[in-house]
Amino acid sequence: MAAKAARAAHSNRRPALPPRRDWLRWEQGLTLRSSDAIMSRKKEFTMVDDSSEELNRRKMRAIRQCLKILEEDFTEPIQRSRDLCHVSKAMSVKALHDDLKDEDTNLFGFSSTEDSKAVEDIDEALCIAICNLGHLHDADEMLKYLELKVKQEGDKVAETADRTFDELITSLLSRKRKLCAELVESIKSYSAGIAKAKEIIEEKKKCLIGAIRIAKELKITPSVRTYCDLAQVLYNLKLPVEAELSRVNSLKEKISPSEDNGQHTLILDENEEIPDVIIEAIFEDDLESSTELVFVSHVINPCHFYIQRYSQKKEAGILEKKLKDFCCNKSSYLLPSDVLELGARTFIKSKETGMWCRGTITELIPLKNKNERKPCGPIRYQVCDVALLEVFLIDFGSSVVLIFSGCIPAERPEPATLQTVETDDICLFVRKPDQHIEAELAAVPPLAVRCSLKDVVPKNASEGWGEEAKTTFLGMVNNKVVLMTIFREEDGVLIVDLKKPPFNKINNNMPVSLKDALVFLDLARYRSQLPSQLEDNTVLQYNPPKIPQEREVSVVVCHINSPSDFYLQLRESLDSLALSKKIQEVYKHEYGRNLEIVSPVEGQACIAKQKDGNWYRAQIIGLPSHQEVVVKYVDFGNVANLTLKDICRVKKEFLSFPEKAIRCKLACIEPYEGANEWNREAKERFEEMTEDKLMLCSVVEILDNNILSVELFDSSAVHGRRFSINCQLVKEDLASYIPGYTESTALRPNEIWDVPLEEIPETSEALNPIDMESVDEGDFKSVSKKELQVRISNVVSPSKIFIQWLSSESILKSLQEKMATIYKESQPQSVKWESSMHCAVYVCDLKQWQRGQISRIVSETSAEVILYDFGAEKTVDISCLRKLEENMKIIKTLAVECSLADIRPTGGSMQWTATVCEYLSYYLTGAQVKMIIQESDAACALPVKILCKDETGQLIDISEHLIKKGLAFRKRRTDKAGVACSVSKEHLKVHLEQENPHLDGCNSETVCGKTNTAPEENSTVSESEQKSCKTYKALLHSGVDEIYKSPIIPEARIFQAVVSCVGRDGTIYIIPKSFEIELNKLMTEIQRNFKCLGLLEPYCWKKGEACVVRGSDTMWYRGKVVELGGSTLQVQYIDHGCIERIPQCHLYPTTLYTGIPPFCIPCQLYKTVPIGNIWQQDAVDCLQELLTNEEVEIHVQELPGNPWGKLSISLYFGGMSLTSFMAYQKYCVAEDCQDVPEVELFEGDFPVLPSYILPPLPIPGDTFPVRVTHLVSPKEVYICLDPSKNLMNQSTTEGDASCDSELESLDEALKWCNKSVERLPLLTYFQTEMPCLVEYQDGLWYRAKLLSIEEYDPVKILVQFVDYGSFSVVPTSRLRHIPYHLLKYPVQAVRALLAGFKPALCDKNVKRIPYSPEWSVEALWAMMECVEGKQLSASILALSPEVTISLYEDDQNLVHMKLIEMGLADLDE
Repeated sequence: MAAKAARAAHSNRRPALPPRRDWLRWEQGLTLRSSDAIMSRKKEFTMVDDSSEELNRRKMRAIRQCLKILEEDFTEPIQRSRDLCHVSKAMSVKALHDDLKDEDTNLFGFSSTEDSKAVEDIDEALCIAICNLGHLHDADEMLKYLELKVKQEGDKVAETADRTFDELITSLLSRKRKLCAELVESIKSYSAGIAKAKEIIEEKKKCLIGAIRIAKELKITPSVRTYCDLAQVLYNLKLPVEAELSRVNSLKEKISPSEDNGQHTLILDENEEIPDVIIEAIFEDDLESSTELVFVSHVINPCHFYIQRYSQKKEAGILEKKLKDFCCNKSSYLLPSDVLELGARTFIKSKETGMWCRGTITELIPLKNKNERKPCGPIRYQVCDVALLEVFLIDFGSSVVLIFSGCIPAERPEPATLQTVETDDICLFVRKPDQHIEAELAAVPPLAVRCSLKDVVPKNASEGWGEEAKTTFLGMVNNKVVLMTIFREEDGVLIVDLKKPPFNKINNNMPVSLKDALVFLDLARYRSQLPSQLEDNTVLQYNPPKIPQEREVSVVVCHINSPSDFYLQLRESLDSLALSKKIQEVYKHEYGRNLEIVSPVEGQACIAKQKDGNWYRAQIIGLPSHQEVVVKYVDFGNVANLTLKDICRVKKEFLSFPEKAIRCKLACIEPYEGANEWNREAKERFEEMTEDKLMLCSVVEILDNNILSVELFDSSAVHGRRFSINCQLVKEDLASYIPGYTESTALRPNEIWDVPLEEIPETSEALNPIDMESVDEGDFKSVSKKELQVRISNVVSPSKIFIQWLSSESILKSLQEKMATIYKESQPQSVKWESSMHCAVYVCDLKQWQRGQISRIVSETSAEVILYDFGAEKTVDISCLRKLEENMKIIKTLAVECSLADIRPTGGSMQWTATVCEYLSYYLTGAQVKMIIQESDAACALPVKILCKDETGQLIDISEHLIKKGLAFRKRRTDKAGVACSVSKEHLKVHLEQENPHLDGCNSETVCGKTNTAPEENSTVSESEQKSCKTYKALLHSGVDEIYKSPIIPEARIFQAVVSCVGRDGTIYIIPKSFEIELNKLMTEIQRNFKCLGLLEPYCWKKGEACVVRGSDTMWYRGKVVELGGSTLQVQYIDHGCIERIPQCHLYPTTLYTGIPPFCIPCQLYKTVPIGNIWQQDAVDCLQELLTNEEVEIHVQELPGNPWGKLSISLYFGGMSLTSFMAYQKYCVAEDCQDVPEVELFEGDFPVLPSYILPPLPIPGDTFPVRVTHLVSPKEVYICLDPSKNLMNQSTTEGDASCDSELESLDEALKWCNKSVERLPLLTYFQTEMPCLVEYQDGLWYRAKLLSIEEYDPVKILVQFVDYGSFSVVPTSRLRHIPYHLLKYPVQAVRALLAGFKPALCDKNVKRIPYSPEWSVEALWAMMECVEGKQLSASILALSPEVTISLYEDDQNLVHMKLIEMGLADLDE
């Protein structure tokens, strides 16, 4: 019992399980320790003498204990782990040893030496047996594991095999369906041939049977012979049947069973090399295309070549044999008297192969007209009269030209495209077909099929395909069987790609894709590839039209769009009809001869067909679709939409002539009463006055792009009096003069310098020199910071604005009057005008003389001048210039150059955009404004602030207005000279020169002149600018090795964007919305160019290398390798910002798109410090969940230090600042954030809000006043229980209402919300019945609840205004979170059903309410008249299941009685 208790105690005290890797070592140590204990006991037992019986008893007990342990080991559950087995066995061994020790202790001193040795041997053997047993147990467990593993692997392999064979079966079934479809089509075609042959044979049989009957009658009855045509009867009897038999034989030959086994076999030419194995590529079979084996028979260019199908090889051999047999027959020889006809079929001997081929005659030139080729000449000639014969081989696609020796045709064919044979006897090479052979070969269609390579065009669109491209093409496909993939058919031409067939050897020079090979060899380009991306790709253009130098020219109006946009031709150009005639002759004859334009380019010169069928010079101005272009006829001005068939490449002989159509506009007039466009009557009247008439044109001004501002005169008027077309349109109220122009100031031709003389003032006291002294720098400082009244005379840009002092307007007026008196009689002077010369300038637009200075000489007849009393620059004719009187040179410059202070251009550029300049010029030019002079830093332009009134009459600061509009940024205080470096490569140039040119020669007292007194300051500023630029260039050095351009930052300070990715370091990558269209275009082009790529051969990647990446969505993206590592590379998606590990098989190296800057911009939050100075993982997860793929609003705060740096921004999502949100969530610290209080103010507004509270209803039976706020149907209305409240009257009052103050009513609460609505975040989470604020049509915000989403693109929500009951569908921009305190007010509108009436059964009104068709629309209108705007009373009849009321008028009559009287409703008893 004691031993059992000890064993139980030992079994309960199991040792701790050792680590798995040390279990064997632990077990061996246990065995050694057990052996040491036995040896120790042996020494003790030798000193004790014991009886043999006791020894035997102890041995038997030990053996029983061991057997029990073994039994326990084998009965343990299989699920027990290997470690537990070892622990159990180890404990059993220890229990055995302890048991033996206990028994030995009891018998201590009574054992002999032999017994001790035996016990030792037994114990040692038992330990070894137990260890071996453990190993066997482990082996058994391993076998069980392997059995389970092999079963799992077998299942997996079986599943893979099943799936693979399913795919194979699917592919085979697809191929089978295609082959069956082809078989059905072949059977149909063959059956149609049989039916046609049967029809012909039946007709022939009937004819012969009839002739036989007639012949038998004639034989029996000779007297009848005199009444019939015996010769015709005999002819009918002898009619041959070879043609019909040949048709049958041709059908028979198509099914030719072999003699040995009766199976149908394909008979190949003996010389043809038969491939060992032909494998059909069923796995690469494209569902949208088909493939077949072909030979390329003839090549004109890669977009125009011919093929023969491999499957028709047998048919071609039979055809060749038939032609050879027929042409050897002398009956087929041509006679000199035989007639050759254009378009007729003939047989001709090929020069290259010596074979007889079928052909069609495409060109005939007779001997007598050998030096003249008239397109409309005769088309039938005798053989003896033919000098040149051209035949198109319909089975090969090539052409053969036969020329008689000694006969020189007018035009020799191009040797590259035609086979030319000179012979003395044309009959040696040509045979004439007879009726029988024609009928026999009619069933054999032409074997040559015209094809074009898909999506490839010449590298240079203006030059077409070069000879090298054709030679390379032929070298790849000549005498080879190739695999042709057919994509589609366009106008009888197959659009294909040629590939290496699967049975070709590896060393064959046939590429995998022929079109890809031509592009790779730089002999072609893809259609989607922009020509501007290719080198040496010049687009041919016509010379611009000749601008008339005379002031009066005779013209003809050739095309009219409007009086402000029409085209005219000079009279001298009307005589050049020879050009048009030459174009017709050349292009009607050459049309289709390698002059087609396969890849049109905007701006490209061409020859285009008109509706009359003639060809004219044109220019491509638009590409609306793949096969369509928009052209402008350069000699007429009209525009047309044409297909590529109707345009051809222009020959260089027609490029030298300048365009004849000159674009013009009528001067000094505009649409009637300032309309935006000309009305139809004005256009028709203008056409009527100019149609088919010779007009006299007076050029008033040459505008940009050589557009002439002209005045037209009708020289064909009665009595020779000319009248102005411009004035006539004004007289007929079809046009108006431009502001500042009247008819009295209009000048007629030949009258420009003949205006009646006026007296010149003898004195000029008004021009007091003392009053005209320019204000010096000290005077500007004296008026600094004061409001001054000025007038804006000219606006170039925000940094270049010219103003005139109001006090100098009288001086300017006197000066202009004096100049008009002096120069009105003057004639053009023969003066050699040079730059910097002062002059008097006649401004034709204003009909005024002004002072000016020549800035540059444009041409011999025109010059560019600066009108320095207005600050404007103009290009004028030399005839408008006069020498400036010396006494006028001393008068000060009346225009002062200014610049808006404290603003700079957007986008980090030094240049102001055209949008800003036009915007500012439109609103300020000619306006009287207030100006405040700022402190000057020795700049040429005077820094100022300009204040003017807006549409509401309020005075606004122009600089602040531009910043608010996003057209300008506030200037940084650190920028002394306003130098800003762009993040874009195209903006890296630093412009150190001033925008405005210096007025050399002006009075030294002018403002610009004053700046010259401080050259040291200017040089200091320049040096600081240069130093800052050098520093910036040093910063850019890190990005010089970047293979991609730096991203472009939008010019607007505030713009919408989509967050494409949030990096692991918290970098926010955004794509501006304005970039999305260009990004989509680029993605489309990338997919088109890379969708057919095969597997890339092993490639050695480099860090920073550009590539395209195949994403998980199977789309290709631009990428850049950022880290190397084994079989996968770390790649950044350039246009999205995210970084992923990509297998090398999904990458492809390319530099095709490195010139396009990335579309995503890396950003960081402005003045935001993350906790721990780096964004923690939970913060990054929060940013990714909030922002990824969301549209946000970006406020640019600070440009990056280098173009590849991060843009510092403020980001707003759903109207809330991201910085304030992250700071509120304790993810970061906002150094300077004004938006954090917003989150705290509306802290309780973001969780799901409770529903609105319903108002308490009166006791049923009581009468109470109500007002109907909304009608759903005549029976369903919304009522307001307290009509004294007018919720619509929410006009905001002056003074601020605090949210914390006690609001007395719902009206006041809504007024407060309307005043502070901008602080309420936009609603971004939508749930049915969710309370919110909604903007109504009156611009005010009201309480409402969400009902459903009505539209998804864009998102629009159906809402109900709870205080009125009405419904509306609004965009999400008109939804905002509702403050919590607005929910404590009950809703004002209660839905109720009216009792006492029902829809009329006999209501004959057809128009019904769509959502309640039992009621007519007439009934709804009638009920609306009864309740709208009236004081009513109601009584509740029931509260459940719905509120039901009776509604009364003032006289206590039920409102529905009028509907009953009108027959629109019935009483409901």
